[in-house]
Amino acid sequence: MVLSISPSPELLLGRFGLGGFRSGQREAVAAVLAGRDCVVVMPTGGGKSLCYQLPALAGRGLVVVVSPLIALMADQLSALLNAGVHATMIASGMPPEYNDKALRDLGSGRAQLVLVSPERFASHAFRRVLMKRRIALFVVDEAHCVAEWGHDFRPDYLRLSGVIKSLGRPPVMAATATATPPVTREIALRLGLRNWLQINCGYERPNLTLDVVTVQGEGMFERKRELLLRALSDGPSLPAVVYCGTRKDTERVSQVVGELGVEVVGYHAGKSAQDRWASQQAFMAGKAQVVVATNAFGMGVNKADVRTVVHWAVPKSVEAYYQEAGRAGRDGKPAKALLLAARTDLARLIRFNDRRDIEVPDVEHYIERLTERARGGVVDSEALEEEDRILMSVAEHAGALFVGSSPQGRLRLTLTGRLDACAADHAIKAAQERCWQSYHAIEQFISSDDCRRRQILDFFGDTQPPKPTVRCCDVCESPWDALAVPSFDARELKRLKQWRAERARGRPAYMVATDAALKEMLQRHPKNAQGLLRIPGIGKVFCEQHGPSLLEVLHGLPSARSRTQARESDPAA
Repeated sequence: MVLSISPSPELLLGRFGLGGFRSGQREAVAAVLAGRDCVVVMPTGGGKSLCYQLPALAGRGLVVVVSPLIALMADQLSALLNAGVHATMIASGMPPEYNDKALRDLGSGRAQLVLVSPERFASHAFRRVLMKRRIALFVVDEAHCVAEWGHDFRPDYLRLSGVIKSLGRPPVMAATATATPPVTREIALRLGLRNWLQINCGYERPNLTLDVVTVQGEGMFERKRELLLRALSDGPSLPAVVYCGTRKDTERVSQVVGELGVEVVGYHAGKSAQDRWASQQAFMAGKAQVVVATNAFGMGVNKADVRTVVHWAVPKSVEAYYQEAGRAGRDGKPAKALLLAARTDLARLIRFNDRRDIEVPDVEHYIERLTERARGGVVDSEALEEEDRILMSVAEHAGALFVGSSPQGRLRLTLTGRLDACAADHAIKAAQERCWQSYHAIEQFISSDDCRRRQILDFFGDTQPPKPTVRCCDVCESPWDALAVPSFDARELKRLKQWRAERARGRPAYMVATDAALKEMLQRHPKNAQGLLRIPGIGKVFCEQHGPSLLEVLHGLPSARSRTQARESDPAA
């Protein structure tokens, strides 16, 4: 029954059995009831699901919720049914008879809300049923997946704009926990939002301790091993997720964790789908206390009681780091995130970016390959590798193809027979710029002496002061120094800090060089500008402004003189 008078957000909340709204929830519900598009940015655990669950009770039609998280959809479905909402769920992997019943519920008008995975819109049967219903709200959850240069882009999300139009352009809510202002604008553009309202509740995770520990030099693996084992055995630390940068490290680190005598499983794209499913289920069910994984573990982690997330290697962006670190402490209880940073990790990211450098001829060759496979100018493509994903996006910007969906749930690329080389060049440069912006942002995050929490909030454009309810971070109060940093002469570090203060001339000292960079200098003793440039956080401008003065100080330190004397007395040293 359609209500003639719009119910208030408070009335709907009462029907859900709750006594009050959290920050931003009422504004989001009110926007939906007023028929307005909105982008809702709420931290994990902030209650964004309530913002689209309540409107289902308003009696205005069907609420469609798109999410890539099948486990999360199942949890939400259970909660909705318990609250008396007529909800259903349709997703790949569900038994055919279950999905058939869900379609019947939709077609009969009984269902008030449907949770659906993005690839389901490739089904003509599903879309025909939806088009018979009045759609009151179309929700895109985990909306950062629509941003092509975001940290978790998913091509399936590209079809959603067309789906929204085909359903009569209902009000749209895009919801996410991690989106920078540029990504938020891209979400709105990609989904075709109109006169949209942004509801930003901040990015603070007050129950999460953020530690970054720099590990360098010989014996790096052993120091990482010691830090990891300490993190997993210090206080309430399990269940835990350990993220690795490579499949090889996933296997090695799994063996390290096994030394604790806990059940551990591995997860990476090199394993079979059956093995990955078994690992995930063991962790979710509590049979395994630790999962060691690459980022292929992705957003499938919907486990509220994770106490620790460890990054064995530096992730490729601040967004990816915070999304993964934020999988700890979703239940609101104290949790910790530890990032073990090494210079070799940054070198790996540089190589990764270098491999993604493309030119216009690469795009032309990509179009030629598609043309050879095309039937009637159309190619149905499977899931894309990283390089092809970039080529596809550049080709789309250059007018060489349109991206849609096929009946089989794959991407449908429709070739136009033309390519704007200038537009392609512009898109390539924009892609490269974003890649390197991501690299510099994560490099700055791990090397800075500023509060980690403050850096995260600043990165996402959140001006609110940090309000941790646990120990904040390693910068504010570090328990790791004794294990992480090789020994050096404290007097020599003091001398470098004096030099830095002189060069700063009243500005903040970190604007010249961070403590981490100074300590690295004492470990490496660079002899020239080339040696300085190998230190994280040191660039050409620094060398031009400060290089000669710094090298003079470094060469005069007692440890540097001792090394010179040792080499002179023993040429083989």
